[in-house]
Amino acid sequence: MNNKTLFIFIDESGNFDFSSDGTKYFILTAISTIRPLNEREKLLEYRYQLLSEKTDQEYFHATEDKQIVRDGIYGLISGYDDFYVDSVVAQKNKANPSLYSEMCSKKGKIMSRIIGAEFYRIVCQTLLQYIFKRFNSTSIEKIVVVLDNLFTDNKRQTILKSLKTYLKQHCQKPFYIYFHQSKADLNCQIADYCGWAIYVKNERKELRPINQIKSKIKSEFSIFQRGITEYYPYNN
Repeated sequence: MNNKTLFIFIDESGNFDFSSDGTKYFILTAISTIRPLNEREKLLEYRYQLLSEKTDQEYFHATEDKQIVRDGIYGLISGYDDFYVDSVVAQKNKANPSLYSEMCSKKGKIMSRIIGAEFYRIVCQTLLQYIFKRFNSTSIEKIVVVLDNLFTDNKRQTILKSLKTYLKQHCQKPFYIYFHQSKADLNCQIADYCGWAIYVKNERKELRPINQIKSKIKSEFSIFQRGITEYYPYNN
């Protein structure tokens, strides 16, 4: 494999519940690399080590893994030098409702429903801007974007439209977008771990995970940080 294909693995944290009961943040995190195979066998070796120690580890997923497993994965990730981490952090209650809701009629009543298309477009395309600031377009021949496949059809179409619009306008390179189960790709699992570290830092003020990978993080942009208005409170 040559080093002229840029691979981008995108993970999301938080939910699309724009109410007091939802998560405070919605976060998109990406790892980008031109060397997606480099030393990834170390993750497989660690998994087989866990299996031999009576730990049923099918794949790595930060929210579900035991703390001792997370420590091991973050230790391995911190040793890699072949990828960058970029993240966009959105405090949801600072987003104007026009970005995620629309009025509709149901049984003769006018109601508001959550769509999220414009909200996702802004967050997603901002993330891509930070990624492509760093890569010399003359050295990249193709772009491959991989996301988790756990999306509804409507959400998937929103994601595809956001990605395609940006890549067509700004990259002028062949690109391919795939939705795969994260457990099928070690790089998706790395993106999950990096995204989780950034998420728990913001949502819970938990710093241990982020401290283990902070040298990998090239950008962490709080997109609504300057906003003053909070459109709804949170249940703490």
